[in-house]
Formats: sequence, structure tokens, C-alpha cells
Amino acid sequence: MIKAITLHPSRIGCPSIPGTMKGIIMSVKGVRDVTVHYETRSVDVTFDDTQATIEQIIKAVGNEMGLALEAAEPDSKKSDNIAETCPM
Repeated sequence: MIKAITLHPSRIGCPSIPGTMKGIIMSVKGVRDVTVHYETRSVDVTFDDTQATIEQIIKAVGNEMGLALEAAEPDSKKSDNIAETCPM
């Protein structure tokens, strides 16, 4: 079944992070689409839940970039405690 989720990264301050993050998420088998919203510090992911899980997506980003992701429903607001500084 195709699902959509919005993720909120622990930080997304550098302009280079969105492209890197999108590439990592798209490499997870079953992910269909990724849109990174730099301005709102959120990532919309569409995926086939018979091939991928939210946990796999979060783990892929954590392993490659050292970023934590918080899952929320697509309409939810981001957490106010997300850092906006560049980790790189």
C-alpha cells in the first residue's frame, strides 16, 4: 500500500542537506517520491509500505548523515525545537 509521511529532521540548516537527504531516502527500496522543504524544515516521503518502513527510512538518513528524523502526519506542524544550524 502506498503511504505518505512527513518527517522533520533534527537539523537542516545547510543548503546542501536537502539534496543529500533526498538521495539517501530515494535509495531505500520502495520509496516512490521525496520532497524536501528547506523553508519549513520538513520532508514529505511517499513509499510502498510492503517494501519499506518508516523505520528503514529514518535509519538510512541517520546512518548516512547522523540526523534524527521525527515522523508526523503530513498535515502536522514541525516541532519548535529543531536546530537550524549546519552540522557540516
